[in-house]
Amino acid sequence: MKDYEIIDTNAGNIGGCVICRYKSGKNEGRRRKLDWLKKRYAEGLRFKVLRAREFGDIGMIEYAPGSHTWRPVEAEGYFVIHCLMVNSKHTGKGLGALLLDSCLRDAKQSKCRGVAVVTSSDSFMAESELFIKAGFVSVESIPPYELLVKKFVKTAPDPRFIVERERVLKKYKKGLTILAADQCPMIAKCVKDIAEASQALGLKTKVVRVRSAKQSRELPTPYGVFSIVYDGKLIAERPISGTRFRLIMRKLV
Repeated sequence: MKDYEIIDTNAGNIGGCVICRYKSGKNEGRRRKLDWLKKRYAEGLRFKVLRAREFGDIGMIEYAPGSHTWRPVEAEGYFVIHCLMVNSKHTGKGLGALLLDSCLRDAKQSKCRGVAVVTSSDSFMAESELFIKAGFVSVESIPPYELLVKKFVKTAPDPRFIVERERVLKKYKKGLTILAADQCPMIAKCVKDIAEASQALGLKTKVVRVRSAKQSRELPTPYGVFSIVYDGKLIAERPISGTRFRLIMRKLV
């Protein structure tokens, strides 16, 4: 597709790219994501931007070696896709497949066992359809999440979820705790909105920053980079709005 180019970013050029639809350097989520990315390149993370000749940056794919993935999965020897996104104005043109093919080629060149991805029928994560069409198969499910894999080495062990929900929740038995990483730029606004909403409800909010891949793999949800826990109960396993948070808390408090 001569009208499109896939940019392989690094710490030197990422600042000039659109990051997950965010352009402005004033946006806190983008700033946090930019800092997060610059620290992750050394761990083998790839962040590729889809650039259209006419429209600029319109999509991206992010993936990392299984040993450094920010998803609660065991996938040694695999690449694990964190995100794949194409601007809604440009869907239906095969651009998602273009990004995915770039990842698959990279994985083969890197002698990986294969590529894995966590998908979801809920929002905030890619759905499974694109991956199934590319030959991925499901190996495990924790609804609404599904772990898919495309193997290059048939005898390699399947990736698996390593979510230990009850063990993690025991650490946060009292009060409201937000577990938040900077991997998703939407999380910054989410944390701010929930903190403001909880203050209005007379609740104190503890924000625990998830600063490493190891920490992310210990979260109580396959989403891996965000959770809200209240009195030892998981009440949100991916980013939610302040309005949605208030509705949940009215049923609990």
